[in-house]
Amino acid sequence: MKPASNDEAKFRSIHAMFNPASIAIVGATEKPGYGGRFLPNLVNTGSSARLYPVNPNRDQIFGVRSYPSVVDLPEAVDLACIVVSSEQVLPAFRQCIERGVKSALIISAGFAELATDQGRARQAELRQLARDSGIRVCGPNCLGLANVAGKSWTTPSTRIGPDMLAFNPTIGLVSQSGATAYRPLLCTAEDKRIGFRYMVATGNEADLESSDFIQYMLRDPEISAVAAVVEGFKDGEKFVETADMAREAGKPLVLLKIGRTEAGARGASSHTASMTGSDDVQDALFRQKGVIRVDDYDELLETAAMFRMKIRPRGKRMGVISESGGMGSFMADKCAEEGLDVPVLSDGVRGQLLEIMGDRGSAANPADLTGFGTGPDFPRVLDILLSDGEQDLVLMSSVGGAMQADTIIEASKQARKPILFTWTGSTQDARDLDALRRLQASDVPLFYLPAKAAKAARRLIAYHRTRELSIAEAGATRPAARRDLETVRAALAEAETGLDEYQSKQVLAAYGITGVAEQFCKNREDAAKAAEAIGYPVVLKIVSADISHKTEAGGVRLGIKDAEGLEQAYDAIMASAKSYAPKAIIPGVLVQRMRSGGIELIVGTSQDPQFGPVIMLGLGGILAEALKAATWRLCPVNRREAEEMIDEVRALPALLAGFRGSQKFDRKALAEALVAVSELASDARDAIESLDINPLAVFGEGQGTTALDALVVCRPRQTLHEKRKAD
Repeated sequence: MKPASNDEAKFRSIHAMFNPASIAIVGATEKPGYGGRFLPNLVNTGSSARLYPVNPNRDQIFGVRSYPSVVDLPEAVDLACIVVSSEQVLPAFRQCIERGVKSALIISAGFAELATDQGRARQAELRQLARDSGIRVCGPNCLGLANVAGKSWTTPSTRIGPDMLAFNPTIGLVSQSGATAYRPLLCTAEDKRIGFRYMVATGNEADLESSDFIQYMLRDPEISAVAAVVEGFKDGEKFVETADMAREAGKPLVLLKIGRTEAGARGASSHTASMTGSDDVQDALFRQKGVIRVDDYDELLETAAMFRMKIRPRGKRMGVISESGGMGSFMADKCAEEGLDVPVLSDGVRGQLLEIMGDRGSAANPADLTGFGTGPDFPRVLDILLSDGEQDLVLMSSVGGAMQADTIIEASKQARKPILFTWTGSTQDARDLDALRRLQASDVPLFYLPAKAAKAARRLIAYHRTRELSIAEAGATRPAARRDLETVRAALAEAETGLDEYQSKQVLAAYGITGVAEQFCKNREDAAKAAEAIGYPVVLKIVSADISHKTEAGGVRLGIKDAEGLEQAYDAIMASAKSYAPKAIIPGVLVQRMRSGGIELIVGTSQDPQFGPVIMLGLGGILAEALKAATWRLCPVNRREAEEMIDEVRALPALLAGFRGSQKFDRKALAEALVAVSELASDARDAIESLDINPLAVFGEGQGTTALDALVVCRPRQTLHEKRKAD
């Protein structure tokens, strides 16, 4: 995890933001509003920084000497906080450049979020000034940042006061939305006593973006996890790099991604001018990279806090413990819904429990402890349950007293398996608060709803599995793959926009993806000779880069049995194709061996605007769309990721395994084909816009796969030129 030298300069700027020895507040005032809250927030929370209000109309602000401009400051400050009208931001920032400040925080709105030419131009100019000067910027249109451990709250939020979040500060919080960070997340964290080490609201991200701040936090040895609320990714490749850094560091990135629906995407765009991107692609990317995606604020905070616990589950076998049979059964249901196993207790453990509990409660899994959950026998009962080797982690719910809380906390330190706890008591009643506060102050993962705890358990298991597999794969030698990129590039260079089927299959063949026996023929006579050589029955198709949907054009005939049928089919498909697309150039036809009996799938790649080439696998025909039977990954994928894709497509694993006594199909060859296609899309990302194999037929075990049809679309030349120019 070694960043480049330019990253070090970036991190120095972010460090100055979070650890400023001197701060200027440009636009400070005593009037109500953002400008009037900055200075009191810093003073009231115990900031040790030297504070310099900047306001040409005031000699003092809240008793602190004020300066007419940034250039008049007695020193080049570490951080300039700019909270003036949008028209004044750029002049103020130029003064920061002139004075040599180290970093800038811009609260002011009125930039790209307005979706106006003026707003976008203003933001573009700000970005360019930041990049040219090296003075990195958080914002604009944001609500500031905080180093909680360092008592530096550089924010105009109304929620700030003394003794903010003074407990377990091991989580970094990054949110594009300032109101989300400093309202629901801050309030929820305070109620649940979940502490942040850093907080930052990134706003429009004209310069620094969420990924930059996440990377900075990952470098802090005191950080156990980073929680992020993201509306859109400015730089998809940087986010992928960030996700890899988090996984390698063993510091989970817990993400609440806004914009899953069309309505949410519209809101995110109008809010911070962000592109939300394809949710299917993003969801697949998060699974692939070990990013933990959550569904709401509570899950974001509780899941991030869970990773204060360092114990890893060995598997997905859950032990469920409660003082209520109904609650235990409900939690077991929720575990099962998340795909977790709830195995029966081993005979030895059950026997030990019966010696203590007799005929009271239930010595089972789920375990109903009744009064034994809070009585003097609880430590012994818990120790017996934790000794069961058939369980990989334990989920318990209760509203016990201080003794029970202390027993659980101590057990979690000694146990070889994670213990997750669901609090079922009041968060307000004084009779319950002592035990609750003890648990909140500990490293025991604490939840308030059984369903949330079950989801967290599933995410905990998935995260550690992904991380452990990626570490093992990083040290393994990958087998040499068949790649002929030069042949691919030569074929693509000759095409203006796309390749016909014959050319597309030649590109695929350069990466070891085989097609059926076929010949390209320029006329009817050559087609007849080819059919005799290949052997009937055959398939006849038109070849034209101008007609991508040959079936719709009537340009395909299947199961041709003899020469007479071939001549009739040739005339028919040529006439249909010319009628369908009168201006299309049709250089000839393909004669292909007729193959049947395989499972037909769709394999394709496309260019995601944020993350680059992605690969899709789905059932053939209309089934992929009708049954939502498809999955995606970022290219390239390795063998394990290809296998995971196969398992995620609805019904496909069962079909490949031989459904209801049918033959088994070549799953291994399918996985190899997915790897090869993904590598082709990745290697030729600057030249291939999209690639479709429809269908890819998977035949019986040991018989491989065959690309029955294929189409490669080239990236527009102008797009490539513009990209190279931008780079």
